Amino acid sequence: MSDMLGISSGAIGAYQRALTTVSNNIANVNTEGYSRQDVVLQDSAPKQMASMYVGTGVMLQTIKRQFDAFAESNLRNSTSDLSSQEPMVNYTKRVMDIMGDKSIGLSSALDTFFAAASSLSADPASSVLRTSFMTSADGVASRFGELATQMDLISTETRQGLDGVANQINTLTDQLALINQSMTKSPNLEGQPAELLDRRDLTLRKLSDLVRTKVTFSTNGSVTVSLGNTMTQGLVVNGIKARPVGINNAVKDKVELVLDPYGNTESLASVSGGQLGGYLNFIGQVLEPGQKNLSALAHTFATETNAIQKNG
Repeated sequence: MSDMLGISSGAIGAYQRALTTVSNNIANVNTEGYSRQDVVLQDSAPKQMASMYVGTGVMLQTIKRQFDAFAESNLRNSTSDLSSQEPMVNYTKRVMDIMGDKSIGLSSALDTFFAAASSLSADPASSVLRTSFMTSADGVASRFGELATQMDLISTETRQGLDGVANQINTLTDQLALINQSMTKSPNLEGQPAELLDRRDLTLRKLSDLVRTKVTFSTNGSVTVSLGNTMTQGLVVNGIKARPVGINNAVKDKVELVLDPYGNTESLASVSGGQLGGYLNFIGQVLEPGQKNLSALAHTFATETNAIQKNG
């Protein structure tokens, strides 16, 4: 009878803890970053009686997180790829809207200019047509100036966006360094609290939204994070230390990201993905070429127009 009561009592305790875990899963169903936890039960060591062994019931072996490292790694990479498109698409659309706008774009101003030039060529002595031609030329010049101003505003905005993303990256890497420090209390992964591991993975996911990362895990669950091509380049989190990301303002008219700008500075030329990569792609592939081409077009227009006027 005592063995029956002991086995029943142990089973009740084990399943009570199992129900507590289920309740915890239900309570955290909407908690960001929470990983569902499962109870692993194991039979108790059997008891020898004469020439046989008799079972002694059930016991709670461990509570395990439902976590797939491979799926989580793919999710981080997909998040980086998706997030990089947002700044690229949004700011490129703004540039296209500015260029094609009837009130500040070049198309309508150039149409007016060439129409005035055509009318003047038919009657060069007309003072009215000359005035109209000069006014249309001023209009084209003002449109070039307005477009340049709008492009400069976008340039300032994107640089501020880059700075903001860099600050967010630094906040998250500091958090990861603190999480690594908390993990030093246990030498293995099994000894880490599930909540601490969830916070680590959520922070890594948020970081992947900002920039593509390379991550390695140690035996106790702490992480090493790199923004470079290899794990030895661009280390932003290494153990309990984090290195900040910044913009090198010493380089004029060029955006250059660096690691540890106030210490042992390291270039981050290979950084990609996430919002940070999206800003860099827009600046390098759309904004800077657009500004150069606009300046070249203005110079060509002025040069060729003056040459025609000189030739009568």
